[in-house]
Amino acid sequence: MDAAVQVADPRSPIDGDEERLLARCRTGDRAALRSLYDQHARSVMANARRLGLAADEAEDVAQEVFTATFKDLERIQPGALGGWLFRLTSNRVHDRFRRRRFREAIHRWIGVAEPVKEPDRPDRIALRNEAERHVSRILERMTQKKRDVFVLFELQGFLGEEIAEQLQIPVDTVWTRLHHARIEFAKVGRSLELFEETRTRGASP
Repeated sequence: MDAAVQVADPRSPIDGDEERLLARCRTGDRAALRSLYDQHARSVMANARRLGLAADEAEDVAQEVFTATFKDLERIQPGALGGWLFRLTSNRVHDRFRRRRFREAIHRWIGVAEPVKEPDRPDRIALRNEAERHVSRILERMTQKKRDVFVLFELQGFLGEEIAEQLQIPVDTVWTRLHHARIEFAKVGRSLELFEETRTRGASP
């Protein structure tokens, strides 16, 4: 595997020093909690980067991972700390990608440009809020079965198999409903003249 994309091995050998440190952490020892963070934060941030997260977000993810870890210290089994931290890191990275997918999807459908890296300004906040209102208007007019699949896949980023499990339907049914949901979303959006192409055409002489 290419070293540039290789993820740090999450497996940890059973280490007596590490177990003693965890035991101190479970008592609320502040120095021990800080030591645990110092020993593993760089690895967590490195894995967040290797999982595709931007460098300026990796430190935030590390803070989230250790905040969650400190709340659940009793659940960490001997020798399992590395795997625990890796799973939390992966989940947090995935959550951020889901939220990003939601924002990008809204702006793709409604036609509002959204730079990936630009501070929120009042005008952009207003545009984003307007786009979210448009999407909500479309969703509330869709049939429930199509809306459920559409939201889970397009907005929340779940896989087809995950949606099938959540809704207790076959995977083939997920794809069929998603196909028709996309058609319905576009049809409703055009009927409400919410898509940019429709607004532009309607404004032409």
